[in-house]
Amino acid sequence: MPPHLPSFRRWLDRQCERAPERTALVCRERSWTYGELGERTDTLAAQLHARGLRPGDRLAVALPNGPEHLLAWLAAAKLGAVVAPLHAQWTAAELRAARELLRPRLTLGAAASAPDDIDAAALAEMLAAPHLPFPAVRPTPADAPAELLFTSGTTGLPKAAVQTARSMMLTGEAFADWLHLTADDRLATCLPLAHVNARFYSTMGALAAGATLVLEERFSASRFWGWMGASRATVVNALGAMLRILLGAPPADAERAHALRLVYASPALGEELHRRCEERFGVRLVVGYGLTECTFGAIHPLAPPLDAPDRRLASMGLARRHPDEEWGQELRLVDPATAGDAAPRDVAAGETGEILLRGPTVFAGYFEDPEATAAVLRADGFLRTGDLATRDAEGYLTFVGRTKEMIRRRGENVSPLEVERVLESHPAVGEAAVVGVPGALGEEEIAAFVVPRSGAAVDPAALAVFCGERLARFKVPIQWHVRDSLPRTSTNRVAKKLLVASLAPD
Repeated sequence: MPPHLPSFRRWLDRQCERAPERTALVCRERSWTYGELGERTDTLAAQLHARGLRPGDRLAVALPNGPEHLLAWLAAAKLGAVVAPLHAQWTAAELRAARELLRPRLTLGAAASAPDDIDAAALAEMLAAPHLPFPAVRPTPADAPAELLFTSGTTGLPKAAVQTARSMMLTGEAFADWLHLTADDRLATCLPLAHVNARFYSTMGALAAGATLVLEERFSASRFWGWMGASRATVVNALGAMLRILLGAPPADAERAHALRLVYASPALGEELHRRCEERFGVRLVVGYGLTECTFGAIHPLAPPLDAPDRRLASMGLARRHPDEEWGQELRLVDPATAGDAAPRDVAAGETGEILLRGPTVFAGYFEDPEATAAVLRADGFLRTGDLATRDAEGYLTFVGRTKEMIRRRGENVSPLEVERVLESHPAVGEAAVVGVPGALGEEEIAAFVVPRSGAAVDPAALAVFCGERLARFKVPIQWHVRDSLPRTSTNRVAKKLLVASLAPD
C-alpha cells in the first residue's frame, strides 16, 4: 500500500515553514521568501474564496509567466480548486473555445469577461492586499483533480488532461531527487507556466528541494546567457529546440560566464548535439522523457562522470522512479500491433515497441472526452503513449519516433527522428524536420525541411549525398525545403502538420 500523501495545502505549507527566510521565487528583479510565499498564497486563497471559488471549482488562468500566475495557481491549488492554465499566446478565439469547454467558475487575466472574473489589474491589487488567514475549508485529498493541462495541438483546440495534486507533489519530489537538487540551488525556467514542464518539474521541483525558482517570462536566444549569468542559476530547464537555437547562434563570451551545473532538457538531442552542448557551453546536459499524461517516464542518470567512455548519450536514459519505492512506476515496451489488446506482447531487447506507463503520475483522463481517454488509458491502468523506443539489456531506452509520425516508404517504416539526427549532424544544418508526404503508388515520400546554421549555406544535393552515406537508400529524403525557421506549437515543438500543409497546392 503506497504511503499516505498530505493535501497539497499541507504539502506547500510544510515547504514554506521549513525555512521561511529562504528565497523561494525570483522574477522581474523581485524576490519572495518561502515565508512570504505562504502568506501571499493564503491571502489570495481567502480573496478567491470570497469571490465564490470553492474546492472542486474550475479556475482558468490566462496570464503570462510571472508572479501573478504562479501565486494565483498555488493559492487556488491550496484551496482545492482545479486550475486550468491557458497559454498567454493563444488568440481570443482560442481562449473563448477553452472557456466554453471548461466552464470555469472564475477566470483570471486576459480572458476575463464574466462579471465575477478578475483581470490582471484587479489581481495585482489582490496580491498587494494585507495578510488574510486561509479560509475555513476542508483539505482536498491528494488524488482529487487539481490541474487541467491542455496538450499540444496544431489544429483545433487541444485536449485538456486531468492531473491530480498527487502527481504535482510526487513529480516535484522525484524531480528534485533525479537532479540532486538542494536548498542551495537556483532553478531557472523560461518555459510557459501553461504547460507541465514549468509547473510539475521546475516549480514543484524547486519547492520540493527548498530551492529558489528563477522565473523568466519567455525564451530569448539573445538574452538567455546574460539571464543565466545575472540570475546565478545553477540548474535550468530547457527544450531541445531551445538548445538547437543556442547552438546555431554565433559563439559569445556570455555563454560560458554562468554558474550552471546542469541543463535539464527534453527530448534527447542525439549523441553529437548532446556533446556539442556540453563542450560549447560548459554544462552537464541531462535529458528526460515525460508527458502531460504521465510525468515520470525516463531520465538519463547523473551517475556516470562526464569523461566516462559510454554515457549512452543517444538514449533517453532509464525508467524514472520516486525516491520512495512505494511510489513505483512500471514501464513496458510492447509490440505496437498488440498495444490495444488485453494481453499485449512485450518486445525483446533491441526490438522497437510502444511505451506503456503505469504509476502514480498517470493522468485521470481527458476532460469530458471519454472517447479520447479510452484510446490511451487501458483497462489495466497502463497509459498508451504512442511513443516508440528500443531498450537494451541494461534498461536504457532509445527513442525511435511516434506511431502517428512514422513514414511508410517502399514497404519500410522510417523514423523521422533518425533522419533528423543525421541531418543535424551536418555542419551547415542548424535544425531539421522530416515529414511524410503523399507519393506515387499510394505510399509516402520523405520531405526534409532544414534551417541553416548561422552564416552557413545549405546545398540540398550535398545533404542527399551526406544522408546516403549514413542511411539506407529508402530513408533518404526526396524533397528538400530550406527555411529560415520552423513553425512551432505552443510548447515549442515543431508543428509538422503546418509544414505538410505548406506544401499543399493553392
